[in-house]
Amino acid sequence: MPEEFKQLEIEAVHHDPDFRPKITKIFEVLNNCLKEYSQVTSSSSGPNLRGNSRNNSMQKSRPKRAENIDAYALPDLKSFKYMTLTDAAKQHKLYNKHYKLVGDVKTAYKCFEAYANLGNTGGTANRSQIIAKYYKAYYISKGYAESPPNKDKIAELFKEVADNEANEFPEAKVRYGDCLYHGKGVDQNFSEALKYFEKAAEDGFKVAMYNAGNMYYNGIGCTKDIEKAKYYLKLAAYNNYEPGIKFCKEYDI
Repeated sequence: MPEEFKQLEIEAVHHDPDFRPKITKIFEVLNNCLKEYSQVTSSSSGPNLRGNSRNNSMQKSRPKRAENIDAYALPDLKSFKYMTLTDAAKQHKLYNKHYKLVGDVKTAYKCFEAYANLGNTGGTANRSQIIAKYYKAYYISKGYAESPPNKDKIAELFKEVADNEANEFPEAKVRYGDCLYHGKGVDQNFSEALKYFEKAAEDGFKVAMYNAGNMYYNGIGCTKDIEKAKYYLKLAAYNNYEPGIKFCKEYDI
């Protein structure tokens, strides 16, 4: 076991939280250990030129290195100044008293992109990736990222987050529904948009309640259904969503 890792273990359980290592240091140490492990396993997997039978038996008993070990690689932390995902998610909300954005959104986007692009393990994105993918798509959609090369991937990212079982960002359902409704980065599909708006409405999003009600009232992407329309529009109105209140008054719902 690397000495650096042993020291990290000791520091991580220190009785005084102030002396415990920061998450950025943990990432750095683990990344260094991973690189050392990769080098050792690569060099030890070469041919045994001496033909030593003892070495051969040791090699046979050594556990086989995982084929997808690179999927566990950590991002280049220096590229985004060791900013954590939690801090990165706050940058677009930081304004001065003159309402001017002062958050470091450029570095935050680099952080999101790095974590979003990590290799998946077992074909399923982990929590950090889901967070990063949502904000990566959000930053691109809001223009915080300068000329992103994969701007057309916004819908794909929102869909992956929206379909994630953990439901980390239920608002992704609204955003993906909007992509489907307007054909942004994906083929326009009203019926699919309605499905995602209804899912988001169940999660309490007022705009989704209104959108679903409006679509049922006008028969957009579905058979016109006044009862369902009333249900969603009243739900939006009860939640003080102004367009929903106005719609109900105008059409006497």
